[in-house]
Amino acid sequence: MRNKWIGVSALGMAVFFACIFFPFNSVSAADKIVMRVGTPTSKDPQVHEMEEFKKAVESKSEGKIEVQLFPSGQLGSNSQMLQGLSAGAIQGLLEPTAFLGGFSEVLTLVDLPYFFDDVWSATGLLNGPNGDVLRKYLEMRGLVAASFYPYGDRILLLKFPVEDMNSFKGKKIRVMGAKVLQEEINAWGGAGIPMDVPELFTALQQGVIDGLESAAQFFFMLKYYQVAPYIFTEPKGAEVTIFMMNKKWLDSLPADAREILLTSAKEIQPEAERYSRETEQVAMEKMQAAGVKVIDASPELRDQLKEASMPVHRNFLNENPEAKPIYEELRKAMGK
Repeated sequence: MRNKWIGVSALGMAVFFACIFFPFNSVSAADKIVMRVGTPTSKDPQVHEMEEFKKAVESKSEGKIEVQLFPSGQLGSNSQMLQGLSAGAIQGLLEPTAFLGGFSEVLTLVDLPYFFDDVWSATGLLNGPNGDVLRKYLEMRGLVAASFYPYGDRILLLKFPVEDMNSFKGKKIRVMGAKVLQEEINAWGGAGIPMDVPELFTALQQGVIDGLESAAQFFFMLKYYQVAPYIFTEPKGAEVTIFMMNKKWLDSLPADAREILLTSAKEIQPEAERYSRETEQVAMEKMQAAGVKVIDASPELRDQLKEASMPVHRNFLNENPEAKPIYEELRKAMGK
């Protein structure tokens, strides 16, 4: 098994560096446009979205645009794929905003605790006119936000029950790389620990960590619920997938091809939401059937968690002043 993982990793690195040093020419001798699209995950909403995008694009273009899909981190790690996208070696990337802090901390404002009520309202807002402020910010950095897709509501899978704020004291909770997610858990009295996916099951099983923060589909798909029997339905924030394209490459295409790509990314939004809702519901039902106990916070506890999280917002804005107009625009749109 170890040799297999080494082989897969080596293949991913080889493809990544080949893309960087030998950039792919998007137009072949037959003038077919080829678009490489990557994602770090497998058999989840992000893979479903890229598959739906491929079908839409190739149907609309009558075969003149070929979309090549690379799920499961085949083109490298999260950071490597983002580098490849920025360099133009990869033309499209679907990735959670929580992994984009290395590119720009501003984008992780989507992951601030209690900023959005849930992932569905978040993507609805971001895909509308109120999301223009974030799209313009990305375009200035060479990327186009073709769409925002819901992954799921951000909740906790834990090895311990939650009764009050003291339940988190000293507990180690794995989060994605976003600093705001680490600070959220720290604000609750625990310790937010970034950790790569391959390490998680063993770390949870052996008590290196006491829980995970993500969405129900993620917990179910990789069977983490087998060693952590509690789900705590807070902070009900948004785990959002952003579908990004390289702006320079996109601008180089004929107008009709560019329109097909951007329109297709938007047209699959209803199907992306349907699939995410369905897989989230199924994951919750099956985990509960397996004995997982779901814990909802009382109104009093939720108010305490929310209040404790507010310094995370202030720290984020102090450290990222360019995020302030985006933050204020989105809060205004939500009526907060």
